Amino acid sequence: MTGASGWNQETKCRLSDKVTANMNDIASLCKQLIRGSRSSDLLEKAAKNFVYQEANMENSSTNIKKMGLLVSHLQFQAEAIERSVQKMDDIQDQLKTMEK
Repeated sequence: MTGASGWNQETKCRLSDKVTANMNDIASLCKQLIRGSRSSDLLEKAAKNFVYQEANMENSSTNIKKMGLLVSHLQFQAEAIERSVQKMDDIQDQLKTMEK
């Protein structure tokens, strides 16, 4: 009976060791899953931010094009004003010569 009892004890010890090893493996697996889940969340947030920034860049580009058009129009209007001022100077010169 001593042989069978020793074998039982040894089997129980090995079983206990195996259960402990399996529990440690499960804990490691859970940690990896949690890390993976966090990585996935971070990646998802990064992708959303990238899309948001891409839309902002597109809007900025559109606004810059509109500003370029406004600058062109303002330059055209400034040139027209300068021509008008020049004509005004010419007209005032003509009036002064007519008054004499």
